Amino acid sequence: MATRRSCLPNSNDNPHVCDIGRELFDACRYGDVSRVRKLVTPQNVNARDAAGRKSTPLHFAAGFGRRDVVEHLLQNGANVHARDDGGLIPLHNACSFGHAEVVQLLLKHGADPNARDNWNYTPLHEAAIKGKTDVCIVLLQHGADPSIRNTDGKAALDLADPSARSVLTGEYRKDELLEAARSGNEEKLMALLTPINVNCHASDGRKVFIFLTLLPLC
Repeated sequence: MATRRSCLPNSNDNPHVCDIGRELFDACRYGDVSRVRKLVTPQNVNARDAAGRKSTPLHFAAGFGRRDVVEHLLQNGANVHARDDGGLIPLHNACSFGHAEVVQLLLKHGADPNARDNWNYTPLHEAAIKGKTDVCIVLLQHGADPSIRNTDGKAALDLADPSARSVLTGEYRKDELLEAARSGNEEKLMALLTPINVNCHASDGRKVFIFLTLLPLC
């Protein structure tokens, strides 16, 4: 099997990329949203970086964390499910480099949190490997399945950077989570709560979801 490559797209591999195409990809890379607005059309919004790994403008903008560009591309027909030649969707790129706001935006527009690349790596694998805890939380809150294994049989937890392991075991900032549940701090609670830690225990044996039932109804 071919070696798995970096998530970061590169339009500079070949000098023969057409000028207009290169200009659009570069504008997406550098976050020049005004330039993107001028260049993007229904015909090129899902163009492929033929000289590189067949990435789209959305792959570039997502990988480099250009939220405004991502939003404009999505509003103008960018395909959130487009795959590059490694099978990665733009969500993989955003997760690998820790761009949590971009991740949330892509998920809002229907990106699959359990999409698998050619090696069965999911966006959660990407975020966990790189230690992107905020992104791991967002993915779990949107239905990412931590049990999915790549072609080597490894789940996200098996490959996780030490800084991200606690998110995948339910121990991440557990005391803060429990205190937020006890005190009714819904903003902090919703920022930390995932399907993995909803059953974590306080010292008195009670679980987070028990505290949730005590919160006032809206």
